[in-house]
Amino acid sequence: MKSSTSIFRAQQLLQRTCIAAGVSLVMSSAAWAGCTYTVTNNWGSGFTGEIKVTNDTAATVNNWSVSWQESSATVTNAWNATLTGSNPYTAASLSWNSTLAPKASASFGFQANGAAGAPKVNGTLCGFSTSSTPSTVASSSIKSSSVASSSTPATSSSSKSSSSVAATSTSKSNSSSSVPAVSSFTIQEEQTGFCRVDGIATESTNTGYTGNGYTNANNAQGAAIEWAVNAPNSNRYTLTFRFANGGTANRNGSLLINGGSNGNYTVELPVTGAWSTWQTAIVEIDLVQGNNILKLSGLTADGLANIDSLKIDGAQTKAGVCSTVASSSSSSVASSIKSSSSSSSSSSTTTVKTLTLDGNPAANWFNKSRTKWNTSRADVVLSYQQSNGGWPKNLDYNSVSTGNGGSDSGTIDNGATITEMVYLAEVYKNGNNTKYRDAVRRAANFIVSSQYSTGALPQFYPLKGGYADHATFNDNGMAYALTVLDFAVNKRAPFDTDVFSDSDRAKFKTAVAKGVDYILKAQWKQNGKLTAWCAQHGATDYQPKKARAYELESLSGSESVGILAFLMTQPQTAQIEAAVKAGVAWFNSPNTYLNNYTYDSSKASTNPIVAKSGSKMWYRFYDLNTNRGFFSDRDGSKFYDITQMSEERRTGYSWGGDYGSSIISFAQKVGYL
Repeated sequence: MKSSTSIFRAQQLLQRTCIAAGVSLVMSSAAWAGCTYTVTNNWGSGFTGEIKVTNDTAATVNNWSVSWQESSATVTNAWNATLTGSNPYTAASLSWNSTLAPKASASFGFQANGAAGAPKVNGTLCGFSTSSTPSTVASSSIKSSSVASSSTPATSSSSKSSSSVAATSTSKSNSSSSVPAVSSFTIQEEQTGFCRVDGIATESTNTGYTGNGYTNANNAQGAAIEWAVNAPNSNRYTLTFRFANGGTANRNGSLLINGGSNGNYTVELPVTGAWSTWQTAIVEIDLVQGNNILKLSGLTADGLANIDSLKIDGAQTKAGVCSTVASSSSSSVASSIKSSSSSSSSSSTTTVKTLTLDGNPAANWFNKSRTKWNTSRADVVLSYQQSNGGWPKNLDYNSVSTGNGGSDSGTIDNGATITEMVYLAEVYKNGNNTKYRDAVRRAANFIVSSQYSTGALPQFYPLKGGYADHATFNDNGMAYALTVLDFAVNKRAPFDTDVFSDSDRAKFKTAVAKGVDYILKAQWKQNGKLTAWCAQHGATDYQPKKARAYELESLSGSESVGILAFLMTQPQTAQIEAAVKAGVAWFNSPNTYLNNYTYDSSKASTNPIVAKSGSKMWYRFYDLNTNRGFFSDRDGSKFYDITQMSEERRTGYSWGGDYGSSIISFAQKVGYL
């Protein structure tokens, strides 16, 4: 990874200065404080910048302000501060960032038209200026230190990757202490020091990343990534985020150090032109001695850019512990950490709970699949596997003869492929015959290969067109396929063998995370309230879709059970828990089920909905807006009285059942009801 040129001086706090070609940087000493001016993105005719104010005093400071003068540019707007004046410009703190504890920092951003420079920042917290000497670096010496490096060669048409070099000027205090040993430490996704993400920890869909992939946080304001860094002493450090933003707007982040008690920064993550074009964003921060939690959260509804890595430059650092916050021998630092208990943003020590699998409908299905057929039928099962790794559906392997494979599309409909995969993994576990292991691997690759970039899984793969290309919750296809992959990630039997490698499990983990993200986005809202899911949703627009003529857009009283059961196998983040509890509440509502009724298919020729004391019946389909249960015929007509529809459809389809009983029972067991 490319890194910026570093200039370290003997100061009280370690200072990193990033130099752009041909730009003179003014280095000013200060008696007791620091202010930093950084160009975060430069497109020639304009630029964005960030000014950071640090309180290096021993007392809390309120209502800070700074001023500066641009030599060849006009500032047009600013954020996270109130901007007044016209060259010189003055920026004053807002109510939420006006108070700075000792060693704490605040930053604000701005946009300007014209040429970027490196002006001196003035203010009571910027200290007193001493003599300074401009330092010019020739353009040839900058070639290997651009902070805007792309994964692909830059072209003449790409102004972003060739000109967004950060230029920084600094006003800091003098100190007689020796210069700390400079080192560089990088944290990749899911390595030690990477704590958590609201989204996909390791994704590899887009090219140009380093390591095993990049982290893709959810597209939501507040979606966050957390790291833990252990610092040898309380000092100034430089962070470099390698990121890609293929969207149409900046995806800036709020960076909190130890819940905000040791700094609150804005990290500029501008558009890079493509999700495979990578740049770097640099921010200087203060870390305290010992353990530090760094939390980067999306400031807009689009969330963060994709983050490839986090690099820390300064005195020798190492991975920290994700569940604790540092303490320090410095009284001023210790007091600032203590005050973090009152911070509205401090949540880095939160533990995400998991639920038992005992009684989970998805886990129950999985366990039954392990012995779905007699072991003696393993070769028959194997003989029907398609060349793409999938299986056809509706085969009774206890009665069919040996198959010939084939190249038709495989499917996850009616439990196909995923049931065979679990069953053959069990056979391999008990007998170690590698032909079954290899079949399981092909099946897993089939599922992963079929997944859309949104996380949706189609009914058939390769795609066949029509409704089968939608995200298929029908007959629990997608929910249970994700359950299988998740159990493989966690080495749950029968996947507790060498059937999969660590790299396989990393791919499955990404697929599961993408699937969870899709499911959460597809959950239907009635009057702004989360409810359940349709049997099919658009793979890219997340909207309910119809399938066959009598399978209209609707909420599914059957398939939604499997989706909730899968979600309950996952770590219960706030978003997942909210989705699950909303879905369970929908099932448990008297407006959803028929009390004291049951569905008796043996009476479908007349009326299968019959009274039965103590029973509850859920409809197969519910109107998306009114939540009223309905039935439909082959011509697409909708009925609310099942006796009014054709006898052929009344007897040829399952229109109701005790669907919600199992998920309500499990929800009660885990305390969700």
